Amino acid sequence: MKLASTLKALLAGEFICPVAHPDGYDLLIEEEHRTVVEAWVAQLGLRLVRLSDEGAFFLAPEVPDADARTAVRESLRNVRANLSPIVPVLAAIREAQGQDSHLQPGLTLWESELAERVRLTPALEQQVMDLALPGLRLDASSNDRVSRMLEYLVKERYAVHVPNDSRGYKLTGKIDFLYAVLEVIAENTDLISDTGVVDQEQMRLPEAAKE
Repeated sequence: MKLASTLKALLAGEFICPVAHPDGYDLLIEEEHRTVVEAWVAQLGLRLVRLSDEGAFFLAPEVPDADARTAVRESLRNVRANLSPIVPVLAAIREAQGQDSHLQPGLTLWESELAERVRLTPALEQQVMDLALPGLRLDASSNDRVSRMLEYLVKERYAVHVPNDSRGYKLTGKIDFLYAVLEVIAENTDLISDTGVVDQEQMRLPEAAKE
């Protein structure tokens, strides 16, 4: 049952990590089960990918085609437009709290603490007020913006709600993937053009074949 549910989650685009899918993650770190999953998804033209020895598991095309490349570019556009502004704001808030600014899987963010720090720091409040997120009213308060920012991380599977506390947000293993994507975007000015998209070595997309 765990194997079936893990495969279903992977095929749905989920990132399997200890936070979001602890049972599935425990299953995939065992070579016996991981080999079964790799063989199964290979029949669908997919492969099991991991950014690091302790990172989340997810699926990528074995041989990316034009449709896959288009999907990647659309995903990158979404990251650049909606998620790129969020990471530095969260990092700045945590730094102002005297905490490590780097966002790591398993880290818990408390909405009340973030909102309070923003309220007490004019520079941070201005950064938050400058955020433009989907569905956010122009006259939304800084508290509303902090809440929407965190909920957007949940929507995009970068965080999950802390059990029994809707105001706590625990970052998932997908946050490592976000940092990797942001780094790629920063280093490649033509990344979202119609030319080749270069990603981490395991996710490198070949240039489209010339006609």
